[in-house]
Amino acid sequence: MEQVLVHIPSDPLFERVVRASASEIGQVIGLTPERLEDLKLAVSEAVNNAIDHGNHRERAKLVEVTFMLDNDKLEVRISDQGSGVEQPDFSRRIVEEQNLDSGMHRGFGMYLMSALVDDYEVRSSQHGTIMTLRLYREERSHD
Repeated sequence: MEQVLVHIPSDPLFERVVRASASEIGQVIGLTPERLEDLKLAVSEAVNNAIDHGNHRERAKLVEVTFMLDNDKLEVRISDQGSGVEQPDFSRRIVEEQNLDSGMHRGFGMYLMSALVDDYEVRSSQHGTIMTLRLYREERSHD
């Protein structure tokens, strides 16, 4: 397994560094242009969540992004140093307008990430939240 590790301060300006890394790695493993865009958007969304909701833009707190490549997948692990979040409920696959209007954008971001990647998981504790995104090299059908 090959790994690429990126640490950034909790400042939205640095999100583009991670997105550029995702783009380069996606190209190296031969993702199609469409899958590459999905990867960049999902990673971007996860990093912004970690900066805003996990670390509350406290620049001293780092967001750690680990890209792990093996023969069958690319796994991206995004971790913050926040105090954790409630486990989101992805079982409801609809986004209601009143939820968006009432400021539930975070839920929408999580829903968006889950739709862009093949597989994901969220683990949270008082030491922070780790979101893991997976894209399989062989095209697997979504549900």
